[in-house]
Amino acid sequence: MGRFFALLLLPLLLFGDTVKHFKWKDGESFLAFLERKKLPLSVYYNLDKDDQKLTEDIPFNANCQMVVDTKNFIRQILIPVNDELQLQIYLTPKKRYEMKVTPIISEEYTETLYLPIQTLPYDDILKTTGSKNLASVFVKMFKGKVDFRKGLQPGAPIIMVYTQKYRLGKPFSMPEVHGAMVEVNGKRIAIYRHTDGHFYDEKGGQHEKFIFKLPMRNARITSRFTKRRYHPILHRYRAHLGVDFGARPGTPILATGDGRVIYAGYLNGYGKTIKIRHSNGLTSLYAHQKSFKKGVHLGSRVKQGDIIGYVGSSGLSSGPHLHFGMYRGSTAIDPLSVMKKKTEGFSGKERKAFLAIRNKMDAKFRKALKTKPIRKPYFDFYETYYVDSETFKPKPF
Repeated sequence: MGRFFALLLLPLLLFGDTVKHFKWKDGESFLAFLERKKLPLSVYYNLDKDDQKLTEDIPFNANCQMVVDTKNFIRQILIPVNDELQLQIYLTPKKRYEMKVTPIISEEYTETLYLPIQTLPYDDILKTTGSKNLASVFVKMFKGKVDFRKGLQPGAPIIMVYTQKYRLGKPFSMPEVHGAMVEVNGKRIAIYRHTDGHFYDEKGGQHEKFIFKLPMRNARITSRFTKRRYHPILHRYRAHLGVDFGARPGTPILATGDGRVIYAGYLNGYGKTIKIRHSNGLTSLYAHQKSFKKGVHLGSRVKQGDIIGYVGSSGLSSGPHLHFGMYRGSTAIDPLSVMKKKTEGFSGKERKAFLAIRNKMDAKFRKALKTKPIRKPYFDFYETYYVDSETFKPKPF
């Protein structure tokens, strides 16, 4: 259809158009959204099955944007699916609505947060940064290791080193914490993130003790997790926010860990689906099931390894398989990244690599304790970015 520029970041109003911000409604299907906005359902049905499935992964409360003209006519809608890709509904020059998957343009910064304790770490971090995600991650990192209601003295330091993405000048997606430190009764306690993505104490001992197991016996992976992959032949972006396991119909599906069933029913393109919330804050998802095991329902308590259902091909599925997802809040993470965890200290080359990470992080802690940096509330951006639909390269407006 010729060259078309997809507006991805909208800090400025263009040509009299207005940018309206809205949040994705929890539980609303993509088709229901199109009907509510009086957009043609062909926007959905013209997609291939992979992109149709992607509409099921829109996180609840996702921050979306809609561009309307002076007559309140929709010109464009941007719906993030994860922190890499978004769904872009746009009006073509022929006055037809179409949709494609486009990359999200964001800025990424590694920051060091220093603050003296005033009340409780969660409250102090939230007040300083405005980020519930950052405050929650800090508390979870030290859960079981520090009692934040005892031993914390007013003025004792908290330090976090983390990478945060920003979109429209505000935090976007979950922060990636590299290390954190807190002082309790005059003793400094630190947690470090290793290259495997897990947290360890100063001696290299595994801090996270929760262990997940694969949801099938003799599991055969047919598709892995990816937030953003550019297809070299189709010349488009793909995302697969879970892991697919190939299996015969009726193969038992196992709970990956102890938890409580928070959803058991039909979930649009995912078909018959079960969600389990675990004690470490993660939620696992099991989709395209043939049927649930008798007695498994909303509110059920399950143990790791319990049979919860059976492999099928319900929903938008090209054949029998299990789509297995893992979520931290509403953010999809790679399920395989939390399957195997170390419980012993490091040795050999692994220990050497960990010590290098620990020493580098300790140097950042010492610098923060000395300089006591003051954090800015947010970053300001003045550029408006576009992405060429043919080259997918970002361009400043």
